[in-house]
Formats: sequence, C-alpha cells, structure tokens
Amino acid sequence: MKGIVDVHKAEYGVAPDVVVEVPQVTTLLGAFSDFCSGYALMSTNTQGLRVAVSKRDDSQVRVLNSTKKEKKKFQLVGLRSRKEDRWCTPVKSVCQVLQAAELDVPGFDLTIKGQSAVADPPAITAAITSGLLFALNKLCGYDIEINRLVRLAYNSKRFSDVYKSRLRDLITIFSSEPGKMIRFDLETYEYTSFDYPFIPERGYGSWFIDCALPAYELAEEVAIFRVEADKAFSALRESSKGAKLRTVTRKEIIENNALQEDWKRIISFVIEDSMAADKGYEALLAGDSAQLGKILSIEQRNISQQAGLTSPEVDWLVKRGSEMSSVCGVTEISVGITGTLVALIENGKEEEFKEKLEEYERIFGFRPTMREYIPSGSIRIIPEDEYPFI
Repeated sequence: MKGIVDVHKAEYGVAPDVVVEVPQVTTLLGAFSDFCSGYALMSTNTQGLRVAVSKRDDSQVRVLNSTKKEKKKFQLVGLRSRKEDRWCTPVKSVCQVLQAAELDVPGFDLTIKGQSAVADPPAITAAITSGLLFALNKLCGYDIEINRLVRLAYNSKRFSDVYKSRLRDLITIFSSEPGKMIRFDLETYEYTSFDYPFIPERGYGSWFIDCALPAYELAEEVAIFRVEADKAFSALRESSKGAKLRTVTRKEIIENNALQEDWKRIISFVIEDSMAADKGYEALLAGDSAQLGKILSIEQRNISQQAGLTSPEVDWLVKRGSEMSSVCGVTEISVGITGTLVALIENGKEEEFKEKLEEYERIFGFRPTMREYIPSGSIRIIPEDEYPFI
C-alpha cells in the first residue's frame, strides 16, 4: 500500500510541500453529552488522517480523497458550498474562512488519506479542517497561533449546513498530549488533561476492536438519533424552566408531559452518558479497572437498550467479551467510524479475545482488527522519514 507522498506524486506529478498528521479523536465516554451540556472523556489515537499539500501557480484547488478513491476540484473565486461537495465541503469552508479573514489563499493540490477520510460528517470535518488549516499555515507563512487556528476551524462551520465540527473535537486535535486524556465540562467548556492509567505496566490495558462493518452500517442510525436528540432536548429545555439539563432526574423525565415517549428514552440515555463520563473520570484518576469496567458495561447496555445504536455483529463481540474473566468491560466508543469497541483487558490475556475475533470472522464474514489503545498527541507536521507509514 502506497504512503500519502507516493499517492500525491502519482496524482499530481509533484511531491507535497507539507504533510500533516491529524490524530483521530476518541470519545471514551460522553459521545452524546453535548445535548445536555454534560461531561466527556476524550483523547486522540494515531489512526486519523494525513494531509499532503502542494502549492499551485493558479487559483484552482484539486482534492484527492485517496481512501474513498474520489476526486474534487474547484476555483477559489466565487466560492460556494454545494450539496454534491459532500466530504470536500470542509476544504471549501477552510478557503472561505481564510478569505473572510483577509488572508491570501493560493491554489493548491491536496491529498487526504487515512481512516478519518471515511468518517461521519462531524469527524471528517474536524480532521480535514484542522489538517488543511495547519498545512496552509505552514505553507503560506500565516504564522497563526494555535488558539486562533481552533477558532478559524470552528468558525468555518458557518459555510456548511451539514459538515460542521464540534468544538471539543477541535480542541482535542490541537491540545492532546501523548499518554493523556482530556475531561471536558461542556457547560463551561473548561477542560483538564490527566494521565491515562491503563498502560501495559499497570496490570490492565485497553484495546480497540474495529468490527470491520461497512461505513454506512450504523452511520444513518447515529445521524437520525442526533436529529431526534436535538428535538428532544429542545422540548426539555422549554419545559424545564432553566434547570441544568445534565442534572434532570429520571423521575422528572418520566413525569414531563411535554415529552414524547421516544424523547424520554433518548434524554435518559444522553444524561446517563454524561454521568458515565463523570464517574469514569473518577475511576480513571484512581486507576480503578474494576469500576471503569463496570461503567463501560453499563454504557454498552444503555447504547443497546436505550439508544438502539448497535448491530448483531457488535452485540456478539460485546457478549463474548463479557463472558471472559480477563475482560473488565467492553463498550462501543466514538471515533467517527461506527462499529468500534474498546475493551479493558488484563495484561497478557489479549490472545483470548483475539481468538474470538477469528470466530467472529467465520460467522459474519467481516475481518476485525484489534490494536492497543494508548492516547496519542496533537496535530503535527510530519518529518520526511515518517512519510511512508500512511
């Protein structure tokens, strides 16, 4: 498999002027807590996206999504987002926000490659927007400091109705440190970094399991859920008389006659998702694998029973993990790709879970992958000797 530099050369006939690695945003707990201004536990991992850019002598922009094997092109004059732009919308939005800031934007050739290139709209937008801004900042000598890059990335969402970044994703991309997680309070947007305790030397490790489901498998259900959650919390906000949404009790939800029954279920799930992030933070600070495992297991039960955001393949793997004494807990997590699990596993016992993956492949026909999860760092320019890997 060719690395991004070789792909860029093959497509455009020149080597890129700059290559940027954008880490993949990982939400361990609290993926939906933005609806109640709750809590979230986030970090990055190394899958993510790579962005390669070379400057042109005209005002044309050409874009290759190497992972999706799709191409787009447009002129920098009279920019407007169009429905058919789809994943290329963030590229146009970055150009528009830079032009609005009265910065000169040259024509350029762009290649994107990596798992985030086929992610859901919020994740792919955060990855492409961050990567392109970071690359153009270097290439064009804008000398924009990090906080302003985050603001520009977030403000670019005004140029799109669908492809919008979440602020917490952008902060995570630009601010993460190796080996650390970030705890967000989404009411105040205060955030704190802390050490992730479950590394090989500490008795338990955490592992990502990619169920290898088609990208669309659960994406549509997640998108529909978010639309309904927005409606549900709008109704709750109007009827709760200024109360903090993340502290609304189950009894108050059940007795609220302004809410449809489906909305009550959605609201309960989102608030419990936020509470899980808050309790998970305490378990992580204490390095308590048993407590975190319990929280992960309850989270997965809620995802399945309250949110309905699961599939037979995911349920099968979760059940196999729950049957192993070496597994403290397993749940679906948000990395922008549906069907991704995290499992907290006793060190040295990972092969037991890998054996189940072989059985999974025989039953369902998908080839899952398993990799250790250790939080990585922030967005960065890639030195030349690291080019070949993605």
